[in-house]
Amino acid sequence: MKYTSNILKLLTWIFIFTAVHFSACEQEDLDFYIDCDYCLEEIPVVDTIWVSLTINDENPRVPLEFYFGDYEDGEIDWIDTATEENFWLISDIGVEYSVKASYSVDGEPVVAIDGDKLQVVNGEGECYAPCYYTRGGTMDVRLK
Repeated sequence: MKYTSNILKLLTWIFIFTAVHFSACEQEDLDFYIDCDYCLEEIPVVDTIWVSLTINDENPRVPLEFYFGDYEDGEIDWIDTATEENFWLISDIGVEYSVKASYSVDGEPVVAIDGDKLQVVNGEGECYAPCYYTRGGTMDVRLK
């Protein structure tokens, strides 16, 4: 009887571990999948980070500040102004960037901040060899 109880406990722990492990993997897979049409034969060193913004009557021009690393660290890389809802910048792979967008809502200042870092993924298992793919590269500073 005691032997059966220990086996049931062990099986329960295995089931819980497996469920947690696979649910975490499934969530990661939802965020990213490899499109083999976009594979690169050489490891990329730069790629594009896309920034989504809100452009409206009150905010036809949105001031942007781009930072190396976290916004809180305060190391400004460059400053620009967006006039369209999609903005992009070229980034080195593996370098984290943050962006601060400054808006006006009903005459009050509103700031939106987001960050991302480009990473290289080896897609050889999903596609053909060699196949390198860039992961990341989106920042969303739209007004909600």
